[in-house]
Amino acid sequence: MTFQVPWKLVLLSAVVGILAAIALGGLAFAAEPHFDAVGVYFAPARLTIFVVEPLIPSRLMYWLVPDGGAPAGLFLILVSAILFWSVFFGAIYFTWSRSKWVRAVATSVNS
Repeated sequence: MTFQVPWKLVLLSAVVGILAAIALGGLAFAAEPHFDAVGVYFAPARLTIFVVEPLIPSRLMYWLVPDGGAPAGLFLILVSAILFWSVFFGAIYFTWSRSKWVRAVATSVNS
């Protein structure tokens, strides 16, 4: 038996992932005085920055950060970290919701 994935679940997983990534970033900045939480939050950005950097036009970067330099780099690192954590939490939510949905459909078919 095969199950189609509802698009609503995919979009909801993306929204949940983005919100969880932003919330984790807020918690990381709040916990910074106690340990290097921001460093831990930004660490996976090394994996995704090579994907994000070519996608963001340099015109947009100079419009957001006219001087460029370190603030522009921090912006790229922040976008990369949010992208990584969004995909991470979105995939977890999608897997959990999909398994719950498949069990509910299988139970209703067997009943």
